[in-house]
Amino acid sequence: MHHGGLPARRGRHQPVSILLLLETPCRRKKGARQSGGHPDVLPRDKRGESMTVFDILARRNADKLRAIRADGASVRYHLRMDDGTAGVIDAFELFDGVSLAFNSIPQGTATWDDVEPLELQIDWCLHGRFQLDDGIRLGEGELAVHDERVRKRSMEFPAPLYTGLTIRISRSEGAKTLSRSLSATSLDFDVLAQQLAGSSGCKVYAPDPSMKALLESFWDIDEREPLMRLRLKTLELIALVNATPRLAPRTEDYQRRSTIDSLERGMWLLGSNLEHDVTVADAAKASCMGISAFKEKFTKTFGVTPMAFRRQCRMERAAQLLETTEKSISTVALSVGYRNPSKFSAAFAATFKYSPSGYRTANRSGSMHLTNSFQSRELNMKRKLCRTCASGPKH
Repeated sequence: MHHGGLPARRGRHQPVSILLLLETPCRRKKGARQSGGHPDVLPRDKRGESMTVFDILARRNADKLRAIRADGASVRYHLRMDDGTAGVIDAFELFDGVSLAFNSIPQGTATWDDVEPLELQIDWCLHGRFQLDDGIRLGEGELAVHDERVRKRSMEFPAPLYTGLTIRISRSEGAKTLSRSLSATSLDFDVLAQQLAGSSGCKVYAPDPSMKALLESFWDIDEREPLMRLRLKTLELIALVNATPRLAPRTEDYQRRSTIDSLERGMWLLGSNLEHDVTVADAAKASCMGISAFKEKFTKTFGVTPMAFRRQCRMERAAQLLETTEKSISTVALSVGYRNPSKFSAAFAATFKYSPSGYRTANRSGSMHLTNSFQSRELNMKRKLCRTCASGPKH
């Protein structure tokens, strides 16, 4: 699907031989046997069907998590952030007790009542940052594994946009499903979970090139049998993790909250005054840092260079003007700091794959066809973030 419109960044990894239980349902029907009293067996709804993890989350957090669309393979949820903005979660029930979610979350904080079943969660960050109130932090390209000892009560997203995936595996049904599906391997799920989560209940890793390529490929699924193919990729990931004797721990040194606050002042400056010349030196000064330190810390924290972020904001503002006004292309270009309309058109086309005039025509006629819904979703979020920067810094 190229989720989020990101270019495919394929690496070479050896396929893992797996046995897929094609008949495995994602919900047990009324009368189906449950594992006798195991604490992570999910409750049933009024129709007698087992509720998914996201069913429970949505019920517990009715004011935070809302299902807005279901297409048979997945359910799309809006996650309301504490400041009122919304993130998007696309949830797939792969097997009984195994779910996959694609997360696109804007900058901010989200608090909710997490589920209680015993489970293992795997989080991988494609872009951005993610951290919990207990100090656990996940950076770009990193893989976090935690068990039920860690709850996602308060989640902070310091980068302009967090894009990542979450795999939830229940200790009973999910573990059994994976063990049956990967029967050709030596998978002992309990042992694997203990090794991955460690003594503290959570460990963060830096995937090797093969694993990173596989994780990135989750975003390459198109509309042809997406559920089946995501099942296969998830099984391959578990098999690959199980076959890796030792995952490398992360080595990145994270920023303090005070540093992030300082960087956000520079971010606000870069995301505003788009018609004027704002330099990295100006943003560094607003952050009370030297230029080199600012560039390094900004890129490390937000996953994008300062000027790439400003260019992104300029393009998103230009797109908004093209959609909502009758301003000429040259006037729009001047509004976002381009004195040369040709250079503006080239930069715009590189971002949106449309010329400015073509974008305006396609958008208004309703014929614009972005690569897929995931691309449209992330694009709209980036627009919201850049517009938020123009409203002023946080205090």
